Amino acid sequence: MNINNKEEGLFLGVNDVQRITGLGRDRVYEIMHSGDFPVMRFGRQLKVHREELDKWIRNVNNCNSYMYKL
Repeated sequence: MNINNKEEGLFLGVNDVQRITGLGRDRVYEIMHSGDFPVMRFGRQLKVHREELDKWIRNVNNCNSYMYKL
């Protein structure tokens, strides 16, 4: 899964993560609040750096994360 789309910004929001992962909104928020996810806050918005999301998705050591509990 390559998320390096030039049309998207450097930081991805909840909707972007939903589209990339195919997960629902509630699940994305759950993952973003889990502590296992490289999330940043910009005011009230939750964002993730596009490269960090790619690393997180590809990380084999993420077997305890929410992504593998789907």
